[in-house]
Amino acid sequence: MKTIILALALGGIAFTPQMAAAQEVPETVVTAMHAAPGKYRAVVEWMAQIDAIRAEAKLAPRQIYRHRNGANWDFFVVEAPLVDGEDEMMEAAAKRLGIKPDPSVFRTIVMDHEDTVVGGPTTGAAILAQMDE
Repeated sequence: MKTIILALALGGIAFTPQMAAAQEVPETVVTAMHAAPGKYRAVVEWMAQIDAIRAEAKLAPRQIYRHRNGANWDFFVVEAPLVDGEDEMMEAAAKRLGIKPDPSVFRTIVMDHEDTVVGGPTTGAAILAQMDE
């Protein structure tokens, strides 16, 4: 039961209105992260830095879920994939904030992670309609 509730919460579909039968759904990137031993706070600080950069770049905020019980992940992040020009917007925002991103930091503070691209939110009926096209 907890797994079903978690899936609904993470997918944001608990209160989503019904969608048209064959409507295209947006892609979303979901990432489960497990902090390296002793690096939990460093991961939180890194995520806060990314959030500040995204805000400065006027990009939509990410949804971050913090583990409370169950699986071995520490954080679950839900965000729209970056599209053309948004990487550059993030780089410019980081520069304005005086932040020098170091991509190698991620590998030192995160023990493991899994990125997945998903489509949704949607409904079972909408998925069936797409399958039947």
